[in-house]
Amino acid sequence: MPLHTPNAPAVRIGGLLLCGTLILASGPIAAQALVAPAAAPAASASNTPDGYCAKVEIDNVRPGQGQVMIAAYGSAETFGKRPLKSIRVPAGEARMSVQLCGLSGSEVALMLFQDLDSDGKMGRNLMGMPTEPWGSSGNPGMFGPQWDTGKVALDGRPIAVKMSM
Repeated sequence: MPLHTPNAPAVRIGGLLLCGTLILASGPIAAQALVAPAAAPAASASNTPDGYCAKVEIDNVRPGQGQVMIAAYGSAETFGKRPLKSIRVPAGEARMSVQLCGLSGSEVALMLFQDLDSDGKMGRNLMGMPTEPWGSSGNPGMFGPQWDTGKVALDGRPIAVKMSM
């Protein structure tokens, strides 16, 4: 499964500019990050030639272990299948802030996971349950991320995602 393409979107963390593409598989508790499209610019959303940017605030990251994989979806039809944007960034501190650009529309759903072993896919146990930290925008509930429970407005406010422990 390819994780990097030459024309991937860029992400800025502090003074570091990172590029990467992530394709996430869907499943009952898929580790996918949803980033919604932006319909209109808001106070903290920035307009770029490629679309809008959203600030994603991630809590409970295991510091310095592997990479955080983030995927943003723009509709129920594409949720878990075709992300608007997907990136991977090195895991930094326990609380990270990532700028996700190139979004369009009025709402998005984010799915993400921390790839602790850097193999490019979500680790699962024999029962199919995630063995690596994962998170979703909105309220993923007990059955994992879904469009209806994960979509959030792309209105300039930061999108908060809390990783599982």
